[in-house]
Amino acid sequence: MEKTKTIVSIAGKDYTICGTESAEYIHRVALKVNTKFTDLKNANPDLNNIQLAMLTSINLADDLTKMQDELEFTKKELERVKAESAPNTTKFR
Repeated sequence: MEKTKTIVSIAGKDYTICGTESAEYIHRVALKVNTKFTDLKNANPDLNNIQLAMLTSINLADDLTKMQDELEFTKKELERVKAESAPNTTKFR
């Protein structure tokens, strides 16, 4: 796969990100990180950038875990509904 090299800004610092995703996608991800960091900085002005970076990571991991749990629940619900709505295939002899 072709590598994409993109410069993004997070917490006022520029980072060069290399990856296989599009530049647009990398910017979307960086924007989420920057937004979370900024929100946490505004809510916790006494924390330094390292503490804020750790708190940002924890919050993003929490968001991810909740979404994964919700996706797993939704998949199980979908399978349950499919099973309930499937025509009865029991054969009589």
